[in-house]
Amino acid sequence: MKKLLCICLLAVILSWPVGVSAAGFRVNINVLRQDDGSTLGELWYNEKVIWRVALSPDGAKPASTSSSAPTTVVSPDLMDGFFILKIQ
Repeated sequence: MKKLLCICLLAVILSWPVGVSAAGFRVNINVLRQDDGSTLGELWYNEKVIWRVALSPDGAKPASTSSSAPTTVVSPDLMDGFFILKIQ
């Protein structure tokens, strides 16, 4: 009987919601698929863009950006019969 009571008490204690302190940093990853076939990905750290990558299906670079964060553009291409990825 004591074991059953201890198990029930332990289950109640472990299932009780507990508040935790917030971390001192924030990390966020965003991935967005657009209608033209391109895919954009961003890595944010403490509300600042660390890295942005754009996967372009036709090799076109974006004409304008909404921020000054550097962007890496990866696009496929065929050269002399070989499939290559251009990184700009």
